[in-house]
Amino acid sequence: MSTDDYLVDPLRDSEVREHAKTLRRFLGLADVDRIDPLSLEVVTEIWTVRGVKPFLFEAVSDSTLPQDSGLTTYDGSRIVVRIPRRIRHGAFMGDGYARYTIGHELGHAALHLDKLMLGAALPRRSAGNVTSSWIPKFKSAEHQAMVFGGAFFINDNRARHLPTAEDVSVQAGISLQAARIYFEQIQEELARPAAAARVRQIADEVRVALDPKPSSPTILFLNELCSCCSQQKLFPVGNKFMCQACDTVYDRFQDGDQVQ
Repeated sequence: MSTDDYLVDPLRDSEVREHAKTLRRFLGLADVDRIDPLSLEVVTEIWTVRGVKPFLFEAVSDSTLPQDSGLTTYDGSRIVVRIPRRIRHGAFMGDGYARYTIGHELGHAALHLDKLMLGAALPRRSAGNVTSSWIPKFKSAEHQAMVFGGAFFINDNRARHLPTAEDVSVQAGISLQAARIYFEQIQEELARPAAAARVRQIADEVRVALDPKPSSPTILFLNELCSCCSQQKLFPVGNKFMCQACDTVYDRFQDGDQVQ
């Protein structure tokens, strides 16, 4: 009996998407605009985070998986992804949920071999998986598979130029929910450099505002006029005297008197 979710090795969403692109390349699908997930029925090996492994993808009777849309297991020698025939039919007809379900289970196959080899069975519940509150997203098998499923079907070169999540959904043939997750993450990544630059600008402005401005030293001028410019701007510099106004330097006080 399988549970709804598992605690797995931590992965950032960006890392999960990169792994999905790696699998696309391994399967020769890197530049494909619209992937046919049923092409997996003839695939005997897939790339995983633990290397290339034997693989089986098959459709089973609906009664075999009455509550699940897909299930990924390890049979001792192969990673096995099974879907009920109702999901296979939906994928054949181009249904976004059915197509995405296959990508979701493929995420478990590629990312979670360690759990599978320990006997875990990783399903996609038809009614939706429940994740315990103590499992953070970046360590959730279900969250990682969810991100992987969308990224596997989406051609980045095309999707990054599409204006809405709806367009991504239509182009990639996945559910609107999956397309929205991908679209929001990509928009956040595209906006990050500009946001970082703005944060640096604000930090610089705050730093300048908080830095105490050096105060100009108070100069005590002598009660005498400069013989060159006639301004009262004389001040002592060591054993000499200088006029601040005209920069004239005197070796001694002009009239020979002592400084008062």
